[in-house]
Amino acid sequence: MNKTFRSVLSIVLSVLLVLCALPVSFASEAPAAHTDTCTCGEEPIIYVAALGSATLYQNAGTEDEKVIFRPETSAYVKLVFNLLGPLANLILTKNYDYFADKLISAANEIFGPLANAEDGSSTPDVTTKEELPTDPKHGLDYSYYFGYDFRADPVLTASKLNDYIDAVLELTGHTQVRVRASSMGGVVMMSYLREYSSDKVKSVIFQNCPIDGTAVAGDLFCGNFELNTTAVYRYAATALPSLLSPFLLKIVMGLVDTLYYTGILGFIIDKLNVVVENCIDKVYDELLIPIFKANCGIWAFVPDEYYEDAKAFMLGDDANAALVEKIDYYHYEVQGKSSEILNGLIENNIPVMIVSATNIQRTPLVETWHNDSDGTVDTKYSSVGATVANLWETLGDGYVQAIDDGHNHISPDNRIDASTCALPDHTWFINDMVHCTTHDGHDALYRWFFESDNNETPVNVFSNPAYPQFLQNNIQEQTLTPQQ
Repeated sequence: MNKTFRSVLSIVLSVLLVLCALPVSFASEAPAAHTDTCTCGEEPIIYVAALGSATLYQNAGTEDEKVIFRPETSAYVKLVFNLLGPLANLILTKNYDYFADKLISAANEIFGPLANAEDGSSTPDVTTKEELPTDPKHGLDYSYYFGYDFRADPVLTASKLNDYIDAVLELTGHTQVRVRASSMGGVVMMSYLREYSSDKVKSVIFQNCPIDGTAVAGDLFCGNFELNTTAVYRYAATALPSLLSPFLLKIVMGLVDTLYYTGILGFIIDKLNVVVENCIDKVYDELLIPIFKANCGIWAFVPDEYYEDAKAFMLGDDANAALVEKIDYYHYEVQGKSSEILNGLIENNIPVMIVSATNIQRTPLVETWHNDSDGTVDTKYSSVGATVANLWETLGDGYVQAIDDGHNHISPDNRIDASTCALPDHTWFINDMVHCTTHDGHDALYRWFFESDNNETPVNVFSNPAYPQFLQNNIQEQTLTPQQ
């Protein structure tokens, strides 16, 4: 097994655990009964949140109760502190085995309890505190928040979403809900639509969701690793503007530019690869495989073109049959039927908005580092089929739209052809949007969409000149404007 791949997979999966949405917990208390039919005309909105939306507890309800996800900041401080000595030893002695042993021990203390059982189910000692809503408040300015265990089989999570939707309907007196699914929330929502139909759905927004997966999962689960200096530099150049103030961004990018153009960044990456190649076998076999191989949620991110190779690479010949049954069902019955599921919504006159961000360097650790993306999910996957040029490239002079449906679906910068999307008339692209980082401009877009979902004909990318298919994100001014 490729040593470099294993190392990077450990890094990426750890980062995924750290950089997650704010946790929200559930509990089993039933909602207050609501016997009246609400005539406000504003169906309740449910936000199906991203990876990391629920707190995970070990030994919940006992004196040994412990939060294992997301870990407390003190746990990461302790991890860094415990590695300072081994790192100094590594620099002096090049004793890679000693460093790997210490890294495994320290990391396993934090992430070890996240391992699922061999069949992909949670171990009995790890749970969320599930809670159904009790507040009947609803409207365009209020969303019910649905969080979940990101490790779980998305189809199982969809059953919990179904219960949550029923509770909201009972509580508010409505017969349908509006849904905004964000990132991994789209995986859950697609599972819900596959298992429970769309009868209780008024309208739905998919915001930067890995509906067809994400290449970083596919590459890493197949061993296709490439740590590229240019990709690292581009990641900083495209992602940091959404994370830092203009003043701090200028300082940080000045440093990054210096490191890149002087060759120092490349030198650092080369040294990192040496450490990776010498440590990763032990780290992977003793830490990553036990924790992540039965994580059904992560498996849902693997795109179709990688999937069978990924199973062979990650699970080998002794794969647990129950686990394979679960991940196969999601892959072939949900992801594999994404176009069918989405077109079914349009056929049922249900408004759909697919938001796909673009022009951000994807995670710079895999062979597909050149893919256009939102920094996490590739644009071609979140858009469910767009034809997309490599990052900072175009489709080429003289490019002709792939499918002539009577509309122009080529972006003004000639980088995207949306005619090949599953829903070309219902997919919006936002330039320079980092994954699910939103502001007032996005809120206005989503509000317009929900305000319009009572229209006799569902709104599309041609309905409002202010919100055409291709939009430009302005982070400082917090606006979305038509691409020029």
